[in-house]
Parts: sequence; structure tokens; C-alpha cells
Amino acid sequence: MQSFECRRCGRCCKQIGIPWSALDPRKVAAYLDIDLNDFLSRHGFIRDPCSTGIKHPPDFDGTACPFLTYDKETAVCRIYPVRPWICKSYPGPGVTCQAGLQRSER
Repeated sequence: MQSFECRRCGRCCKQIGIPWSALDPRKVAAYLDIDLNDFLSRHGFIRDPCSTGIKHPPDFDGTACPFLTYDKETAVCRIYPVRPWICKSYPGPGVTCQAGLQRSER
């Protein structure tokens, strides 16, 4: 087994989609200095009418992250300091990333 060391290929950002938590859009909108409602409508998020929560649209998983850009061949996250928790922990211990690498159990 090869230890996971991100090569910044961007495959994960293009292929797995992002299961955002309800707090993630708020953090990203603040980081980008965009009004939350503008951010939600621009990226298709939905306010839950039964709570104060925010949901991502059903087709958001499995689509490329709108904040993925490239500098030559290197993937760059435009919201890296406030990226969703799933991005911070990807690919998780014992899980193979899109490039076939695994994070060690350490």
C-alpha cells in the first residue's frame, strides 16, 4: 500500500462531489465576501423551509467543485482555508483516493 500524499491532480474535486454541511456555505460566502443569499442562489443551495438549515441541491454530489481552478497542471482550491470538512479529511484512513493512493492509518 502506498501512503497518500496529495498530488493536487484535482480528480477528487471533479469526480466525488462535495457533501457540504449546513455551515459550509456560510463560511465560504463570508470568506469570499459575498452575501449569503447571493451565494446560495449562484450555487443552487436551498434553504430548508422547516429549519434554519441550508441544503445543497440533490445533483451537487458527483459534480465538479465550482471552486476548483488550475495553475498549469496543478489543482488549486479557491476556498482552501474554509474548504468543507470532507475536503480536509479526504480520502480518509484506509480509503483510496481517485488517483489510487491511500492515507496511512497514522
